[in-house]
Amino acid sequence: MTARWHHRILQTVCCVAVCCLMEQGAWAQMSGSGERYLGRHMHAVELASPSANTTFETLEASAKRRLDVDVPTLSNTAAWTWVEVDLTHLDMPGAWLEISSAMVDSLVVFASCQGQALYRMEAHGAGRRWSRAEGALQGSNYPKFPLPSESCDDLKMYVGVQAGKQLLLPVRVASSSELRAFSLARDLFFAFYVGIMAVMLLYNLVLYFTVRDRSYLLYTLFLIGVACSQLFLEGYQGILLGLDSTTWLGMRLVHLIGIFSGVTTILFVQRFLHLKRNAPRYHKLFRAFVVAYGGVLAVLLLGFLNLSFSLINAVASVAVLVIPASLEARKQGQKSATFLLIAFTAFLLSVTVFALKEFGVLPHTLWTRFAMPVGSIVQLVLLSIALADRINQLKKESSKAREEQLRVSQLNERIVKEQNQVLESKVKERTEALESQNESLESALQELKVAQDQLVQNEKLASIGQLTAGIAHELNNPINFVSSSAQSLRRDFEDVSEVMERVLALGPDDPELQSAITALQEKIAALDLGFTMKEIEELLTGIEDGAQRTTAIVKGLRIFSRMDGDEASKANINELLESTSVILRSSFREEASVVLELSPDDTVVMCQPGKLNQVFMNLISNAVQATVMSGKPFAEREVRVRTRRVLQGEVASVQVAIADNGVGMDEDTQAQIFDPFFTTKEVGEGTGLGLSIVKGILDDHRATLELESKPGKGTTFLITFPA
Repeated sequence: MTARWHHRILQTVCCVAVCCLMEQGAWAQMSGSGERYLGRHMHAVELASPSANTTFETLEASAKRRLDVDVPTLSNTAAWTWVEVDLTHLDMPGAWLEISSAMVDSLVVFASCQGQALYRMEAHGAGRRWSRAEGALQGSNYPKFPLPSESCDDLKMYVGVQAGKQLLLPVRVASSSELRAFSLARDLFFAFYVGIMAVMLLYNLVLYFTVRDRSYLLYTLFLIGVACSQLFLEGYQGILLGLDSTTWLGMRLVHLIGIFSGVTTILFVQRFLHLKRNAPRYHKLFRAFVVAYGGVLAVLLLGFLNLSFSLINAVASVAVLVIPASLEARKQGQKSATFLLIAFTAFLLSVTVFALKEFGVLPHTLWTRFAMPVGSIVQLVLLSIALADRINQLKKESSKAREEQLRVSQLNERIVKEQNQVLESKVKERTEALESQNESLESALQELKVAQDQLVQNEKLASIGQLTAGIAHELNNPINFVSSSAQSLRRDFEDVSEVMERVLALGPDDPELQSAITALQEKIAALDLGFTMKEIEELLTGIEDGAQRTTAIVKGLRIFSRMDGDEASKANINELLESTSVILRSSFREEASVVLELSPDDTVVMCQPGKLNQVFMNLISNAVQATVMSGKPFAEREVRVRTRRVLQGEVASVQVAIADNGVGMDEDTQAQIFDPFFTTKEVGEGTGLGLSIVKGILDDHRATLELESKPGKGTTFLITFPA
C-alpha cells in the first residue's frame, strides 16, 4: 500500500509541475509579443436599445464612455452590449483581434478605417472550431477577426456581445502565429487535464466495481461534473459534443453542468463524511441545497439563463460549508475527513482567485485564468488519496474486527466449557424435578380426560333425551288417534255384526219371514246403518293416515339414527334436514316456527349421516333458543333453513344456511363460540360443548362453517360441503 501512496504523491507533484511549466511557456510566448488586453483602449457605446442588428452608423453617432480596466466585466444580463475598440495606437497590419473568452453566446463585429466600415462579421457559438473559410474561429475556441493588411490612422472595431451568463471581455491583438501558439498551449494543458481526469475516473470506477462502495461511484460522478465544468467554461463542448450556443442545449450546457457538479459534490460529501451520523445538522442543510438546485433547474428550463447562472453561483457557495462539516466529522473520529478538508480548501482558494478575476479585482493573467483547473486537479488527486486511505482504514478495521472476533470466540469457548459443567448438574436436578412433575401432570391429564369424556357423554345423553322426547311425542299423536278410532270401529262393527247375524238367520221357508224382515228393517233403521257405514269408512281412512304418519316418523328416525361409524357414504342433505325437523317438531312447535327451504337441485354429499344429523339438531336447537331469548312474540320468532347447490368453475359444493332472528352475538362472543366449555346460557343449562362438537364434525367432513351475527339482528350459520 506504501507504493500506492508514493505513486499518488508522485502523480500530484507531476501534475502541478507540468501545469506550471505549461503556463510559464505560454506566458513567455505571449510576453514576447507584448500581450496586453485592450480594455483601457475601449469605450462602452451607450445605446437606447442595443441589439445584434444595430447599424454601424448608429454606433458611430452614439455617445461613448471610457473603460478604465484592462478586462472589462460586463453585467450578467441578457441584453446586448456594444464596445468600441480604438486600435489607432497599434501598428500591426495583418494581425488579428481576438475575444479571449468562450463564454460569449452571440458576437457581432464591425471593422472600420477612417470612419468607413470595412466589414461586418458574426460569430454565434464560441465553442465550435470553424473552418478557415469561416474566418472568425480559425482553429481556436476563441473568436478572432482580421485587421486590415495596410496601416490605418483611425482603425476601430465595434464589438457587440450577448451571453446567458457572467461575461468578461478580454480583447487583444496578436499575429496569427502567436494566437495559434497560445491556443496550442491551452489545448495541451487541457489535454493533460483530461488525461489526469480520465485516469482517476477509470481507477475509481475499478475500485467501485471491486469493493461496491457507493462513495467511489459518487466520486466518479463528482469528478465528471468538475472536469466538464472546467472544459465547458473554456468552450470545449464544441469539440467534445459538437454543440454551440446557437442550439437550445448549447446555450444551457454550462448551466446544466454547473447544477450537475453542485449536486454530485453535495452527495459525495454527504456520503464520504457520513454526515447523517457524524454531522446531522450539515446533512439537513446540504439536502436543502439539493432542493435549491432543483429550483434553479426549473428557472433555467423556463428560459431565465442569466438569472439561473447567478443562482447557480449563489447555491454553489454551499462548498464553503464543507470545511466546518469536515471539522465536525473529524471530531467524531473520521480521520479521512482531513483529506477532504485540505482538498476543498485548496479548491475554494482557486475558486476565490477565479471569482476575483471575474469581477475585476485580480488581473486577467494565466495564473488567474487557469486557477480553477489547477485547483480542481489538486482537489481530485487529494480526494483520490483520501479514498485510497479509506480502503486502508477499512482493512485495518476489518483486521481488528477479526482479531476481536477471535478473542471473543476463545473467551466464549472457555465460558461455555465452564457453563457446561454447571448446566449438567442443573439439568440433572431439573430432569428429576420434571420427571416428578410429569408423573403428577400425567395423573391430572388422565383425570381431565375422564372428566372430558364424561362431559361429552352427558352432551350426547342430553341430545338422546331430546331425541327420545321428540320421538315419543310425535309417535303418541298418531297412535292415540288409531287407538280411539279402533274403539269406535269396534262399536260400529258390533252393530253391523248384529245385523249380519239376523240376515244370516233368515230362511226361505220361515213362516215368519215377513215379520222377521220387518223387524230387521226396524233394527237397521234404529241402528242408522247408513251413518255407521260412513263412519266406518272415515275411521278406516283416519287409521290409514295415522299409520302413514307413524311410518314417516319411523323413516325419519331411521335416517336420523344411522350409525355409520367412521365410514362415509352418500346421503341427501335435504333428507337429513327433513328427518331432523321431524324429530324436533314437537319440541319447538310452541317456541318458534322452523321453515325449510330445500333446493330442488342435487344435494347428495359424501358424509357420515348420523353425525351430520347431530350437527343440524344442535344448530337448529340453538337457533330456536336464540329466538326465545329475544323476547319476541311467537308469531315473530322464525328459524329458516335453506339449502342450495353452488358451482364455482368446475368445483361444486352444497351449502346449508341456518338463520334465526334471535338475540345475535357481539364480536367477543363470536370469537369464543366454538371454544370447548364456552356457553352464554345460565349455569346448569348447558355444557358449552355443543358447538365445539359441531366444529369438530364439520372439520372431519372438510366442510367450512361461516358465522354472521349482529346483536339484536339474529345469527346465520353457513355450512359449505364439498359435493
